[in-house]
Amino acid sequence: MKIRFSKIYSALIFSLALTFVFPLAITAQTRPTPKLKIEIPKLVARVNGVDIESKYIEFRLNQISRKVNRPLTVQEKTSIVKDLIEKEVVRELVNQQGKKENLKVDNELIEKELDALRATYSSEEEFNSALTARNINLDDIKKSMQIDINARQLLNEQIKGKITIADDDVKKYYDDNISKFVRPEAYHTRHILAAYFPPEALRNQSIKELQKNKEYFARLAEEKIDKVIDELKKGTDFEELAKIHSDDESSRDNGGDLDFIYKGVFEASFDEAAGKLKPGETSGKIQTRFGFHVIQLIEKKPSETATFDEMKPGIQKHLFMEEAKKQVASYVEKLRQTAKIETFF
Repeated sequence: MKIRFSKIYSALIFSLALTFVFPLAITAQTRPTPKLKIEIPKLVARVNGVDIESKYIEFRLNQISRKVNRPLTVQEKTSIVKDLIEKEVVRELVNQQGKKENLKVDNELIEKELDALRATYSSEEEFNSALTARNINLDDIKKSMQIDINARQLLNEQIKGKITIADDDVKKYYDDNISKFVRPEAYHTRHILAAYFPPEALRNQSIKELQKNKEYFARLAEEKIDKVIDELKKGTDFEELAKIHSDDESSRDNGGDLDFIYKGVFEASFDEAAGKLKPGETSGKIQTRFGFHVIQLIEKKPSETATFDEMKPGIQKHLFMEEAKKQVASYVEKLRQTAKIETFF
């Protein structure tokens, strides 16, 4: 039997053509050079006579820079900008083809995506300031989103109903990559966290204030977990203590229940402590980058290999996306062959 995919996630498919690969040097570099500014010309590219200006490139570069907790070097910024320009060239190519095919604009979807973009900023004021700083306005953003949406539609049509994944291919991938499907040992635990920066401080203090009080908060966190451990030794219920004292807001109301976590997901100190416990036992004080923990083991699962039936849907999707990537790349390359493309960065 063959699996035919008649529907796809449009954003995912579009990303195949426009995926931005973050330079590896960003995580590997530890000593950025003092020079941090780059000059981006106002006109960065031209596609079939249509100019692509730098303001959206600068806006995206600013977004990316905000996600990195240190200044980017000139080399890193240059690499990012080149990738962004390449992405804009492809978007414009596909946009022009979409116009030829009279694709309609989905204004409701544009508004939803605009709301999602706003949500990445802490306030409307911060969002508007970012636009102003990059000499960009809402109409520019909406136009860009319109291009993206039209491009998704067009690319979807290029692969819709054209990709089939045979069961034999799925089984072969599973057999050839069996080591990828080995699940490590897993622990079902509860924990109580005394965070280096308690939630209320994160909500109410600036980054500068948090850094200034870092040692003070760390001392309070350790004192807090020591008191919790003392309470546990007296026989106080773990779940009740977690509900009252844990700084992990995602698990606190659940009595600190973390469900099953595979070894290697958390830090080695956490895994090491969990590995020494028997079900029902409680650890001593554990330190991670989040703060101080105490954990209680509920259950252990040994390492195991996921069955073919469990992995089949994921493998099908993976193989489908790999084939879609090839077809999208081939389509974009055909557009390039008949286009006049100039770049100025």
